[in-house]
Amino acid sequence: MNNSQKILEKSKGRLDIKIKDHNLKKLYQQGSLKALMPDFHENLKQLMLINTAGGITSGDEYNYDIEIDKSNLCISTQAAEKIYSGFGNPANLEINLNLSKDSNLLLCENIIFGRTSMKEIFEKGYFSDFWNINVDNKLIHTEAINTGLFEKKYLNSFSTLNNNSAVATIIIIGNKFLNNIDNLSKTLTNNENTTSNYSNWDNKLIVRLLSKDSYNLKFAIDKILSYFFEGSKIPKIWNI
Repeated sequence: MNNSQKILEKSKGRLDIKIKDHNLKKLYQQGSLKALMPDFHENLKQLMLINTAGGITSGDEYNYDIEIDKSNLCISTQAAEKIYSGFGNPANLEINLNLSKDSNLLLCENIIFGRTSMKEIFEKGYFSDFWNINVDNKLIHTEAINTGLFEKKYLNSFSTLNNNSAVATIIIIGNKFLNNIDNLSKTLTNNENTTSNYSNWDNKLIVRLLSKDSYNLKFAIDKILSYFFEGSKIPKIWNI
């Protein structure tokens, strides 16, 4: 039996969540997607998104719909989502999160191309990432990455990742954060392992980070998140 004849199990999951006045009002869970709100006895509620399948591979389908009303909330996965090689169509993950004009958003996404601690070397793959951020139904920011079938040389190019295997984007919207960026440059990490910088325009701030591996990337991100959240409100589950 060749690869095209194999019948491989695919994972599907859906979450539909509504949080109002800091309390959970709706929780719909389907398939391998689950959500928990552990009580850490802090002012900032933490919503943990869990993929019980353990990762994402070809053909998987995941959908998140999250509505937040008059609440302070940190939404995080329990760990970085693992993406595995497979056969057939690419996996698809869609996240919808509402944002009103008086909201404040700090969004952080990490992408790791292979685990260097496990001696993994990225050779080739397909990756497409598309974001639209709307405030009161008005588009204020869009991002699109579509590599097609790219190879290792893509990561080695100076104009792309320059031999780095870990990348992160932090998008910040809202006066709560934007009024507090005077000393942000002092928290950015720039050394032989990590490069980072930011741009601030049109009432938004974008931070880009490149690191040799996920280990160095994590420390660089922690410094930025701790800067914006007094007392370091980084999700506690990340410290386990």
